[in-house]
Amino acid sequence: MKKIIILFASVFLVACGGGDSDSGSMLDDTLPGTNVPASFAGTYVGTADLTASAIGITESDTFDVTVTVTTDGMVRFDGDDPDETFTVGIQNDGVFRGTLSIDEDECQGSVTVEGTVDGTRASGDVNGSGECELNGLSIDVSLEGTFNATR
Repeated sequence: MKKIIILFASVFLVACGGGDSDSGSMLDDTLPGTNVPASFAGTYVGTADLTASAIGITESDTFDVTVTVTTDGMVRFDGDDPDETFTVGIQNDGVFRGTLSIDEDECQGSVTVEGTVDGTRASGDVNGSGECELNGLSIDVSLEGTFNATR
């Protein structure tokens, strides 16, 4: 039992850097007023690979995206069109999630973006569904894909 206690104490001391600590350092490395690491702030540029499906027809394409983490702990996700932009809060682990409502032309629905930033990369999934009117017919449309962007 004594060996286990000594082993545990040794591991604990090594993990704590020999007992020397700087308990305030984590807060110094966060965005003001948040628990979000300051290293997440910045602009990430990349692409989204998306596939849309409706009535048995599938179409894939790649679009430019920009993910910006602001100094107030918000994420701005910009698609290639001003109507494809939304801003949401980011968690201290880099996770963000936002939903964009679509109401254009003859289509209504929503697109959800779930992602993570880590200071060098932003990536995640894009999923959506909606309904479009085409020549008086109502057609269900789905969207899925991924995005990857780097700083």
